[in-house]
Amino acid sequence: MRQYRRLERQHPIFSPVALISTFILAVGLAVWVYLTGGRAFSPGELSALNHSGEPIANVMSHADIADDCSQCHAPFAGVQDVLCQDCHENIGVERAGDGLHGRLPDVEQCGTCHLEHLGHDYDLKTAAVADFDHDLTRFSLAHHDVKSISAEMACTDCHTDEGSYTIADSTCATCHRDLDGEFMAQHDEAYGANCLNCHDGLDSMSDFTMTQHAELFALTGAHESTRCESCHAGGEFEGTPHECVACHTEPEKHLAMFGTNCAECHATVAWQPAKFDDAPFDHERTTTFSLTRHVEDFDGSPMACTHCHTGDEPIQVQDATCEECHATAVPTFITEHTALFGSACQDCHDGLDSMANFDHGTVFPLDGQHATVECTACHVNQVFQGTPKECVACHAEPEIHFGIFGTDCANCHTVAGWLPAQLRQHTFPLDHGEQGTLECTACHTGTSYTAYDCTTCHEHNVEQVQAEHSELAITQAELFACAACHPTGHTEEAEHDD
Repeated sequence: MRQYRRLERQHPIFSPVALISTFILAVGLAVWVYLTGGRAFSPGELSALNHSGEPIANVMSHADIADDCSQCHAPFAGVQDVLCQDCHENIGVERAGDGLHGRLPDVEQCGTCHLEHLGHDYDLKTAAVADFDHDLTRFSLAHHDVKSISAEMACTDCHTDEGSYTIADSTCATCHRDLDGEFMAQHDEAYGANCLNCHDGLDSMSDFTMTQHAELFALTGAHESTRCESCHAGGEFEGTPHECVACHTEPEKHLAMFGTNCAECHATVAWQPAKFDDAPFDHERTTTFSLTRHVEDFDGSPMACTHCHTGDEPIQVQDATCEECHATAVPTFITEHTALFGSACQDCHDGLDSMANFDHGTVFPLDGQHATVECTACHVNQVFQGTPKECVACHAEPEIHFGIFGTDCANCHTVAGWLPAQLRQHTFPLDHGEQGTLECTACHTGTSYTAYDCTTCHEHNVEQVQAEHSELAITQAELFACAACHPTGHTEEAEHDD
């Protein structure tokens, strides 16, 4: 039997024909890429628009360099801003200075705003404006959302030069003269036609800063939100008065009372609360009349300023005003009081229980417990003159004092309280025997505080005492008058007075 050797078949892709075909295709593709300048890998056509009609770096539009990708980026790299600036030199100047591009965030990423490869008709500038924050130009559109009164504003209303976003001063006047021609004529004459030198699109001024305004008149507090024309009527800015009364008419209650310097009491934040001497208004300190007892009316209703401040001069309080309330609350008392002291209430009273122009301390100091005692406790039936000053006039002498300590209470008691009391004129040491202060009953065993008995502690008998004192010729009657010879309680100080 004839034997045949089995031959292994080679894969077609590795056949000579396939390899030659692949090589020819690769060379052809490379030649095509070379001839097209890399457009084979382009994601889309470049923009062919040119708003100005003038070439930039000898190029009319990006479409003219579509075959040279390296003009904008390295192979397989994104847009490189350095390459953008090789042509757009004016943008490089803006970025380095105070131009628009110098104020943008991420300005080095040109492709963030200016997208490419979106077709010949794609407008790189218009697309960038769609999400543009106009406040970055330092001119707000907050008050420029409508044109005149009827139509909405468009970019071209202010940016009239195609391809340029600069703005001429005459552009502002075009609209604003239609709104108020007379005002604009006066304004131009006074400040010129360069609107953007001062205005930022808001009510505030731009180049005329608040710091400059503060040198003339600081716009703080409520003044900060006040419209310019409130002070600068008719477009007049020169010679505007700085005094408060030029705008704020002096209220009736201030007439001839506080002057015209409002800042002495009021702040620019608001009229209320007012201050006196740079402190919140203190009625007692400012007027010497306290409102402590005048929080509520006699019927329990809250007191208002107008309860007392009535009439043509509200700051002044008439004495008759006091009687309107007090005579209603206690008519009999007020009738008697007026008969005795007259109706000039504020001559004596300061709104408290004390007297305004009377120093009680010069007659009888109101210290300690006396400070809180009602006037009527001492001055009965409104009789103030001739009131006795002696303690016993009010404090009846208690039984234990009868004929023993006298009527000068201050010898033992203080105004802080009856107890604890201290007998300041006691002739015998109260700490006898170094036992500390003794109780009165240790020596005074009976109800009389003039009699004493030493034998409560010292157990002497008569014979012993007589024997020890025989040479002194002490009589039986003198025998137990110990303090006569022992005034300090010591044995060695004994002396017998014949």
